[in-house]
This record gives sequence, structure tokens and C-alpha cells, in this order.
Amino acid sequence: MRPLLTAVAAALAPARPLRVDDAAGTLDVASQLPGGEPVLVLVREEAATVTCYGRVPVDVPADRAADVARLAGALTADLFTTCVEAGSPTGTVAVRGSLALGPLAPVPDGRPVLHPDVLGALLLAVVEDVEATVERVLDAVEDVVAGTRGPAEAAYDVRTADLDALVLQVEALEAD
Repeated sequence: MRPLLTAVAAALAPARPLRVDDAAGTLDVASQLPGGEPVLVLVREEAATVTCYGRVPVDVPADRAADVARLAGALTADLFTTCVEAGSPTGTVAVRGSLALGPLAPVPDGRPVLHPDVLGALLLAVVEDVEATVERVLDAVEDVVAGTRGPAEAAYDVRTADLDALVLQVEALEAD
């Protein structure tokens, strides 16, 4: 196995069940995604990067692809650590999060430069961020596909949902 792929698999294995595809340089990591699909983890040895993908479990018909692409762009504009990608030819929507390890990747003889526990925590944070973003945008994607909300309205609702939840928490605290 490749050094970075080996290090990533070893770092994530204590936290989540996973399956390694050495030939592809990928891991399927057990997830909390709606539909139970794994998070796909792509390890690029040469670039020393790890990219995690979580599929939003909504099939996008061709006639809704343009609106979903606009939604993906609007959602991504408000995200800090992930992005939403709409694949119009394939009818899929995915959330992507990445970790650039650069000189922190294992050296050619396989010795880790970054402690495995720290690497595992960083990787798990990206996986969990991807999962949380999929859950956060799922209703918006469903609604845009169904035509019940437009891309701008759905993106606005996603953007303000966190603020609305915070206001409710503050109001509950003030009531006590």
C-alpha cells in the first residue's frame, strides 16, 4: 500500500469501519449520511491531500440540473470548509471537504511525520463536516428538485437555519 493511504487508513480505522481500495487510492468510510452510503475518501499521494466526498441522496433529473447547479453555487458561497458540487451529466450532488497535508504526510519510508492520533482527529473532523453539510443541504436539494423552492430561496433558508436555531436556544434560556 502507499504510505499516505496506509497512514490515512490506520488513522481512521479506530474511529470508523472502512474498506480500502489500494489500486484506486480510496477508502469507503462508514458514515452517518442519510441513506447510509459511505464517505468516499480519495488519497492523492503526490499532492499529499485527502479529499472526502459525501453524496446527497437525491437523484437530479436533467430538467432540474441547472437549478440544482445554481443552488450548489449559492450554498458553496456560504460554506467555509466544504463545498457542494452538482454533477449535471450524472444527476448527482455531493459535498466535498479536503485536507492538504503537504510536508506533514508520511515520508517515503512510511514513517509518519504527524502523530497518527492527530492525523485521525483531523481526518475525522473533515468526514464529520462533510456528513453534517450533507444533512444541512438535503432538504434544500430535495425542494429544488421537486420545484417547491427556487435555488435562491432554498440557499437562503439553509444559510439562516443556524441563526434561527440559535435564536430559539437564546429564547429558551431567557425563559428559564
